[in-house]
Amino acid sequence: MKRLLFLLCFTPLMAAATDFTIVTQSSHPAVAFSISELKNFLDKKDDLHFTSNGKSADWIITLKKNASLQESAFAVNCFVRNRKQYIELSGAADKDIPCAVYTLLEKLGYTFEFNGYFLDRKIDKAALKNYSEIIVPAVKYRGIRQHINFPMDISSYSLPDAKEYIRNLARMRFNFIAFHSYPGQWYELKKKDTTAYAGNFFYGDRHDIPDNPLIKQYVHNNKTYCIPEIEPYFDNLPKRSQMTVYWLQEVMKEAKRAGMTVQFSFEPRNKSTDIQPTLEALQQIYRQYPQIDAIEMITEESGGWGARNTAEETKSILSSFFGTEILKDSILTSPIEPVQSDLCYVYGQIGHVLKVIDAANQHHISLPPLKLGIYCTNKYNVPAYHLARKYLPAGKICIMPAHGSEYVARNVPKVLSDKNDRKNTVIYSWLEFDGMMYLQQNGIKGIYELLSEQPGISSGGMNTIAFNHWRTAENNITARYAALATIYGAEDPDAFYRNYAQRLGISDPETFSRALGLLQKAFSSHTSNLGFAWKGYWRNGFMFHSDKELKEMLQQYEAARQVLSNCAAGNKNKYAQTTISFLDNRLRATNIYLQAFIKANELNAPNISNEKYNTICNEVLNIFNECLKVYAEMMPDRGCEGTLINLYLSPVKAIKISRQKKTGVPLDEPIKPTEHFDAPAAPIFKDGN
Repeated sequence: MKRLLFLLCFTPLMAAATDFTIVTQSSHPAVAFSISELKNFLDKKDDLHFTSNGKSADWIITLKKNASLQESAFAVNCFVRNRKQYIELSGAADKDIPCAVYTLLEKLGYTFEFNGYFLDRKIDKAALKNYSEIIVPAVKYRGIRQHINFPMDISSYSLPDAKEYIRNLARMRFNFIAFHSYPGQWYELKKKDTTAYAGNFFYGDRHDIPDNPLIKQYVHNNKTYCIPEIEPYFDNLPKRSQMTVYWLQEVMKEAKRAGMTVQFSFEPRNKSTDIQPTLEALQQIYRQYPQIDAIEMITEESGGWGARNTAEETKSILSSFFGTEILKDSILTSPIEPVQSDLCYVYGQIGHVLKVIDAANQHHISLPPLKLGIYCTNKYNVPAYHLARKYLPAGKICIMPAHGSEYVARNVPKVLSDKNDRKNTVIYSWLEFDGMMYLQQNGIKGIYELLSEQPGISSGGMNTIAFNHWRTAENNITARYAALATIYGAEDPDAFYRNYAQRLGISDPETFSRALGLLQKAFSSHTSNLGFAWKGYWRNGFMFHSDKELKEMLQQYEAARQVLSNCAAGNKNKYAQTTISFLDNRLRATNIYLQAFIKANELNAPNISNEKYNTICNEVLNIFNECLKVYAEMMPDRGCEGTLINLYLSPVKAIKISRQKKTGVPLDEPIKPTEHFDAPAAPIFKDGN
């Protein structure tokens, strides 16, 4: 009797168990990846179990290519036949099938984000009832542009962590990634009797671990902050170079395995009509990275601070590439002034790249498709794009027309005035701005404005949008918005914040939405290089900022944190609670950072004594130390370690340098001779320039 009762008690549980199988005829790596992901997220979750026996399976999941779908589209089709649940996951190409997989998983209850995923309670099997969906993404190719140039980005990650980052991108249904390399960072160039090695991380600025207990506790390198696997060989440049290229090769392979399109970007930095060095560089890069789908040759960043040239020099550069007829084009000649910065060099670099592309095509050099990139953030971006467009189709041109997502949204209609150009050009925007790296940011408003103004956006209206970012955890919410908006079209930010909060189980979605709106306002109030992550920017001492602007920013950031505090209690699960706690932590750290800058402005008082100067410097350093301690309370990813050490070696050290110059107090660690291999562009100015 007891045995019979035991069996009766467990019969419902056994009956509720669901076996699933996966069927495909494709051997494509992205399909194999999709199978592994389905098993990873469904097998042994609740009562789901994978079986290779299709006859006994309750769910039949089919992965297949559907050539009738539009480019980059994907679909989920659920139906019941003979009491079995059929789930067809299809893509326009095999590489699009992972997007269908993650669409299914999100429908079943998963939420995928930059730094991981969340499943609220159980798999929602009921969601499959009568569910079918064809998704033609608002943007065909959606993803990230990784500059891999600062300590807080993935260029410091271990290889397993970097691969997980790539998988998280794919899970968010991003299907494009561009890797940019500044000279000496991610590719080797062999010349006649020398080799320009890779591995000059962070522009060649070493981040040796300082003798500071907090940094040593939280930064997991022994001597020099870099990719952990490379650190033992850091001082062996050929070996470091070899391991650097291998690391990025493996990251690219993971992106390809996940169905992503991979683009490599570099700067020829050449305005000469002699194109042979660039052709040789292209071929060497492709031999090192055969995984790439396209190579972009992009102009150096320009916005009004570069070399000055005369009008005659600018016209001469144009004529050298395009003949004197080009000087009849008023769009190109009207910006020319008697003496000005940048324009001559921008025109020359564009001419050089156009000539390289033409030669590569004419001589049938074995290369992937080539693209021209324009990184120009001031009024010259209009004639620069016009010049490129005269000789290339829009789909072969990439444009970064401003700093920050809001300024990109404002500049895109000016630069890409033709709607077909806007639909087909590769557009680079921002999740965050690297000039304000140590502050919590929110770039959603600009992303919304960019996407909401695009023609035909609801029917696959754009070709490619990729977003710059460096930090991962700090951009969790913005990245989720960007991923969804490039698939489904722009959603009003306030509505997104509410829906996001509801999905995660945050206690008060309305209050959460208000807090994120205030954060957006605080971040957007004043754009500057207040938190620029390049060590060289701080090398000669502290960089002061307007006291009025700092106090306005602090007031607004404090208001955002105050409203967010109302979401601290009553959250439905640990994931929601951690989301609120992390955002609160970063807002707290931001406020302390701003307080340090406000205090530092007291150093500019007239006729200040050395004693008073030292006292204020010590107070500023104490505030910065508190900022570092608060920041270190939550370190969810490797990039947080990079932010911590970079902040210590940049603005914190800059205060000590200013003190040493003014009062003679010795530095706790001497400044080494200038060591950077390369340098980013000079500080930005107003209006995104």
